[in-house]
Order: sequence, then structure tokens, then C-alpha cells
Amino acid sequence: MPIHSEGYRGWDGRRAPGALRWAVIASTGIRRTWKSKWLRRILFVAVLPTLFLAIPIFLFEQAIRDPQLWRGVVSFLQTLPQTESVGSVFSIDPLTATPEEINEARHQVWAYLLLTLFRYPQAILMVLTIGIAAPPLISNDVRSRAFLIYFSRPITRLEYILGKMGTMFFFLAMITTLPAILLYTVGVLLSPSFDVIVATWDLPLRILLASVTLMLPTTAVALMFSSTTSESRYAAFGWFSIWIIGYVTFGIVMVFAAASAGQLEDPGWRSLLSPYHVLGIVQEWVFGLATTESMIAPAAVILTAVTCVSLGILFHRVSSPMRA
Repeated sequence: MPIHSEGYRGWDGRRAPGALRWAVIASTGIRRTWKSKWLRRILFVAVLPTLFLAIPIFLFEQAIRDPQLWRGVVSFLQTLPQTESVGSVFSIDPLTATPEEINEARHQVWAYLLLTLFRYPQAILMVLTIGIAAPPLISNDVRSRAFLIYFSRPITRLEYILGKMGTMFFFLAMITTLPAILLYTVGVLLSPSFDVIVATWDLPLRILLASVTLMLPTTAVALMFSSTTSESRYAAFGWFSIWIIGYVTFGIVMVFAAASAGQLEDPGWRSLLSPYHVLGIVQEWVFGLATTESMIAPAAVILTAVTCVSLGILFHRVSSPMRA
């Protein structure tokens, strides 16, 4: 008596539309990646900076009506990094300022605090999140020969890569876009009037653009590393190396430049040596707070080139099993 019946067996489960094949791959990657305890801890920590940065937004809105509190808020803002981008706010007198000047100052301060969220706590969490989530996504498929299963079905290279990128976009949105939108929402709720929406209506759009600026190049590079090896630890090593080496190189060059000039210099082209600073230059421009306008175009070109080259290598590596 046969145990297994050979031949075609119909699929009795739920069918997904063809246009959403990439979403099935993405959801599978999300469920598997979610099992990491360290990743869940990082997602929890990602909310904490939002609560901290909501305090200066609340104090700023209160200080507009209290000159004594205004001086305290200005002193606090000056302790934060890169306050030169909102230097014009420090000279405003809330008692004599016009409503237009107040709204402009509000927009600058809110944009600056959102940029601070992106540039410092969330940037560190982004590097850690991608270092945990991205390396196994493709390298495990290479090692386990899962390509044979994926591409034995009507799945294209584009759908496969979109699925893997969708997994990373989900986790990156959880640590960047969602906390930033939450910070903006909390700022609106803590303001004395909902009129602040009129002055800051574009900030949610800038948050989305800054998120895309962050997600596309970082995801492309991380998945490129993952596709070039069957060992995820090598992909993780490559990912962390480019950030550490770039930042250290920038620091060393700045130290030598300051030593030769006898004073701290404007980073200028030296910022292009570090992926962290390149991203920062473009994100400053997105939030309308660019302090080095001459570096915006080179930084944008570098991000675009890195994204295109990484995607090119990624597509080539993904298609290699089909050529074998």
C-alpha cells in the first residue's frame, strides 16, 4: 500500500496576487528576523530618544510666551550638536518678534530636533539594526541553496530583491520614520494651539524624504554584502567596517588638518570620506538646515553612485544561480 501519492497536488491554501509576490518574501523575512532578541531590544530603545527630544519642543512652545524661560531654552539648545544650523533663532526676542518670525523660528527648531533624532541616536541604531538583520537575508539563501526553491517558481530577480529590501525597509522605518513621526505628533499635541501645523506642515514630508535618503543606500550596500558570501558573519564584518573605517579616517584627517592650521577647520571635502557624514549632509539639506551647501551636490552624487553600484552587484549575484 503506497504511503505517498506521486503526481501533481493542487494548492488548497490562500493564493497571493502576482503583484504581491515580493510582499510574501518580505513578510517571511520580517517574521524570521523578528526572532532576534537583540533586534527587538533595539526597536524598544529607538522610542526613548523621541521622549527626550519632545521636552525641548514643549519648552520652546512655552518659552515663546515667557522671556525668562526663553533664555533657558536657548541655553539648552546651544548645548546640542550642530546648533549653528539654527543660530538665527538665538537672536529672536519673543516679545517683539512678529508672528512670521515666530513661525520661522518654530519651523527651524522643530526641523533641527528632528534632524538631531536622525543624525545621532537613530543613526547608531540604524547601523546596529542593519548589521543584525541584513547579513543573513541573502547569504543564508546562498548557503542553503534556497535560490533553487525561489526561482523554481514564477519569481523574478526584481521581486526577490524587492522582498529582501522590503524586510529591511520595515525595520528601518521602525527605528527612523516611526519615531520621527511620533516626535512630530507629540510636538503638535504639546503645543498650546494646533496652529503650529500651519507652520510645520511640511515636516512630515521631510521626514519621509529623509527616511528614503537613509534607507535606499544603506539597504543596497548591506544586501550587496550579504549576496557576495554564504557566511553572514563576513557580510556583517563588511557592513560594520565601512562605517568604522570611514568615521575613523574622517577623524584622523580632521586632527591632522587642525594640527597643521593651528585651529579647527571646516570639514569641507573631508566629510565625503565618511558614510556617516555624507548621509548627514544630505539629511541636513532635506530638513532645510544645510550649513555646507557646497558639499550637498557631491554628497548626493556619492549616495546615488553607491546605491546604483550596490544594486548592480546585487542583481548580478542574485542571477548567478540561474546562470550556473
